[in-house]
Formats: sequence, C-alpha cells, structure tokens
Amino acid sequence: MEIKNHTTGESCTLDFKPRGWKASSAYQVTGKVLDRDGKTRWSVGGRWNDKIYARLTPGFEDSELKPTTRIAHDADASSQAFLVWQAHVRPTGIPFNLTPFVVTFQHLPDRLRPLLPPTDTRFRPDQRAMEDGEYDVAATEKNRVEEKQRASRREREARGEEWVPRWFERARDEVTGEEYWR
Repeated sequence: MEIKNHTTGESCTLDFKPRGWKASSAYQVTGKVLDRDGKTRWSVGGRWNDKIYARLTPGFEDSELKPTTRIAHDADASSQAFLVWQAHVRPTGIPFNLTPFVVTFQHLPDRLRPLLPPTDTRFRPDQRAMEDGEYDVAATEKNRVEEKQRASRREREARGEEWVPRWFERARDEVTGEEYWR
C-alpha cells in the first residue's frame, strides 16, 4: 500500500505480510517513509491489529523494529523505535470482532429516522438480522434484495437505458488527477 502526500512529495509504503503457519507471523506490517527525493527517513512496523512502531532511519530501512515504551514526541531524541499507534481493547460480546466504533455505524436513533432517505443501509432488514444473530434470515433477505437489483438491471438493459447514479457524480481530484465520486 502506498500513501502519498501530493503536496510535499513524501510517501509511505506499507507491506502487509501474508500469514504463515505460525501465529507469530500473523497481522505483520512493515514499511518505510520516503522523503520527496525517495530517500528512506523512517522505518515502520508492527501488527496492524495491535501496535505500530516507527524509528528514524535516515538513508536505510530497518527491517526489525524493537519496541520501547517511549512515546512519539520523544522520537527526535533518539533512534529508538517508538509507538505511533495502538488499537483499543476490544470489548467482549460484539460479534465478528468488530470495534466499538464500527458498531456505531449501524446505530439508528429514533430522532434521526425521519431525516434519512429510505435507501440508508441502517434500514436494511438483512443488516438488522445479521446484527441480531439471525444469519439465515439475513442471508435470505440479502439474496432477495440482490435478485431484485438484478431484475431491475435486466429491465433497464432490455429498454436500452443506461444507469445514472442519483446521488453522486464523477469528478477529478485537482491535486492527484485521480477520478472519484462526490
């Protein structure tokens, strides 16, 4: 994965390692931060589901980061690896190993209901059934919705109509030149 600052020219390349036979290789990520001239400035590593560390390594890449208990604002005092991100502890009882933040995506307060379009995913019965642990109901409902969408597409194609998004339009980013939907 490449993350690029198009304004400064700096970039970060991350490599998410495939899981091997051992649990010790699970969730590993390594990477480096390059300056605008392509020179390595920082090495990054850790586990994407737990902690990520960084170390100032001007001119070379450090393949093994040994974590310390230092915090990020002390980074320039030494070349020791320091903690840059840590996952929150996950509460028990939430299905699919979801984070508390992700669970809030589907929360639907009563005062918000009249303000939302009927297409809002929080109204989907398959989503609700899945959250309630009714997996057979969720699968059946999801299949029903998908078949309805396929039938609608076939009818449009038979009439020669081209599908046009109702809520979004294509645009081009002024800095990167990449196409996106707004």
